[in-house]
Amino acid sequence: MRNPLQERDLRPFTCICAVTSEFSCYKPVQTTLLIVVAVRSPVGSATQRRDDDSYNLATERVSTLRALQTFIEFTIRWRYALLAIAVALGVAGALTGRSLTLDRSIENMFAEDDPILVPYRRLQRTFGENEIVMAIYADEQLTSDSGKERIGTLVEKLRATPGVVAAVSLLDPPGAADFENLEIGARFREVFSGYTHNTELDAAGIICLIERPQHDGTPRHETLAQMRAAISEYPSGVLVGEPVLIEEAFDLLEVDGKQLNTWCTALVLMVLLVCFRNLRWVILPLAVVHLTLALTRATLVLAHLKLSMVSSMLAAIVTVVGVATIVHVIVRFRNALREGLCRRAALSKAAEQLVVPVTFACLTDAAGFASLMISEVGPVQDFGLMMAIGSLLVLPSCWLLCAGLMLLGTDNDTENEPTKPTSEWLDRVLGKVLSLAHQRRGLLAALAVALAVFAILGTQRLERETEFTKNFRPGSPLVGAYGFVETRFGGAGVWDLQFPAPQRPDKKFLLKVLELEEQLKAKAPQLSKAISLADTLDAGVGGLHRRFVGSMAVRGGLATIRARMPEFVDTITNIDPKDERPWMRILLRAPEQLGAEEKTQLIEQVEALGKKQFPEAEVTGYYVLLTKLIESVLADQWKTFGLATLAVVLMMAVAFRSLPLAVLTMIPNTLPVLVLFGAMGWLGVRVNMGAAMIAAVSVGLSVDGSIHYVLGYQRLRRQGMSSTEALASTQSTVGRAAVFATLALVAGFATLAFSDFVPTAYFGVLVSLSMLGGLVGNLAVLPLLIGLVDRQL
Repeated sequence: MRNPLQERDLRPFTCICAVTSEFSCYKPVQTTLLIVVAVRSPVGSATQRRDDDSYNLATERVSTLRALQTFIEFTIRWRYALLAIAVALGVAGALTGRSLTLDRSIENMFAEDDPILVPYRRLQRTFGENEIVMAIYADEQLTSDSGKERIGTLVEKLRATPGVVAAVSLLDPPGAADFENLEIGARFREVFSGYTHNTELDAAGIICLIERPQHDGTPRHETLAQMRAAISEYPSGVLVGEPVLIEEAFDLLEVDGKQLNTWCTALVLMVLLVCFRNLRWVILPLAVVHLTLALTRATLVLAHLKLSMVSSMLAAIVTVVGVATIVHVIVRFRNALREGLCRRAALSKAAEQLVVPVTFACLTDAAGFASLMISEVGPVQDFGLMMAIGSLLVLPSCWLLCAGLMLLGTDNDTENEPTKPTSEWLDRVLGKVLSLAHQRRGLLAALAVALAVFAILGTQRLERETEFTKNFRPGSPLVGAYGFVETRFGGAGVWDLQFPAPQRPDKKFLLKVLELEEQLKAKAPQLSKAISLADTLDAGVGGLHRRFVGSMAVRGGLATIRARMPEFVDTITNIDPKDERPWMRILLRAPEQLGAEEKTQLIEQVEALGKKQFPEAEVTGYYVLLTKLIESVLADQWKTFGLATLAVVLMMAVAFRSLPLAVLTMIPNTLPVLVLFGAMGWLGVRVNMGAAMIAAVSVGLSVDGSIHYVLGYQRLRRQGMSSTEALASTQSTVGRAAVFATLALVAGFATLAFSDFVPTAYFGVLVSLSMLGGLVGNLAVLPLLIGLVDRQL
């Protein structure tokens, strides 16, 4: 009589036979499924409950495999229909994505509810929708009639420029252009020194008010381009100001976005051509990348999103993520062809082996990028969202294109592939790496600990870079212009201290403002200039502190100044339309090229002095916003890194069905990133916006190889291979694909190093280095970690 337990143990085979009978043309697949169930169904279980669990697990696995094979068969059968859908979606996405624009407004770089925007929005609505830009040039004969004539000519050109609201020069303050006037003229020259001229009187400046970007107004970049053309006709003529910095940065980013995409694609395809020596394997990834980009851009347009300061890397990153995914598909497909399978069966086998790893790889890529969305900085949030969308859209692009392009022409003939891999030397190298890692496991462990200590100590020495001009190449015209202004005019950073004022400022209030300015100059020596309505009135009446100067003199002086410079007066004192309260502001100037600590300390010091005199005083302006922007990015780097690590661990725990293995797998993927930051700390390399984002991004990208490695190893173990055999086979197949994919990643990201926007260059170089470190870790360290938890697989 048959033992009931043994009879029950045969049921998984009954189930699998029913499944494989529908796929009898795929003999290798049928054999694989039988082996999987045989290994996963223990015969002679000790208890009835354990036997039931084994049976249920086998039945569940069979159902999953059956669904997977049905999906694969559907994809192959309807591959040309899917290919046509891909073409249609690509064309529609490309047309829709053409309306994707670049958001150039600085306020959108912060969270909507960020407290720092409150005073900035008050500044906008109270003192007009205008921004301050300075046109400066050298003139050794500034005090001569010809010098004053040159000023007048330039002012006329600037005022005639669309988008320029007003232009204030040395010719506007009463008597300032009369260099023989040692009374009122001298006083006004002193007030406007550092704005309309320098103290040596060998350089002139024009204070220009330009419109803020509006939907129906003149684009700011056009206004600045015409202003730059006008000032370029003068000796050492430059255009400076925070609006110029921002606009120049966005101009560079737009150019970079186009150039980097072209070079990134070209280098990646060159790598693939060298690795595979077959034009088909160049066309396939190119098609996947372009479809993914078209779908991503269309999605962003439909979601009413815009590109931001750091999202010019969208095309380059989507390129390397898409290519890295396709490389694994190509390697597995070619391996199946070398086993003698027809192309259709080879694709089916490759798809069965890769559906789960590719899916989880794209999910971890998306998780790494999505973790940046918790940042408080708008561009970083947008970057994370856009890259996460792009990473996820790689999956449908691969599904729509792979079968049709890989089986194009015929699906039953064998591919003209060599019987031995052309990369046989690479297999030997990978095998030696695995062997050496096992022989020197103690040395590897000691080296890992030493690197961890090195990284931890180094990160304590990291310094942040808050000087915005350092985001540009040292030899760029913009940096040269700011150097000229810093040297000749004492500082290119323009910002504001604003506070409530009476409806009609009286002498007492104006003297209080002058007292605050004296305190600022005395206690904040980095300030190169502070100017307000009080200064101009003080110069106009010959000194507000004098006893006989009363309210009549103050009102008369204000009327005179308003008549000569109406736009300037409205720019420094006006009414907040939101609550009808009058406000006044002090225009501040400070060196742009200050260190991070100095700049932060200066801002805090000015605000504290302002609040001491006027409790509701606020500091704001581009100078303040840009400093806060960079500090926020750097403050978020470890928070986003931690979230990315947690998300990736959870995803891998689900994929591996082992939390310990998922945690250990993070070691070879996170250590290279930490070592990079440690090295930057020891070498004194400051962390900018680009460097601050690589931690989270690198984790998501580098674990792709780990996912393919571990899942491939688990599959081979379930087929009955020993641990040694499974590691050797995985090292050869997955390891080779990981090398090719990493080469594609490094080639793609390396193009970013040539960007004129320094944070983009930092991002490209550091991510490339972290990818190489992750590759070494996955090929040398990961196999040892797998062995530690092999019993749990």
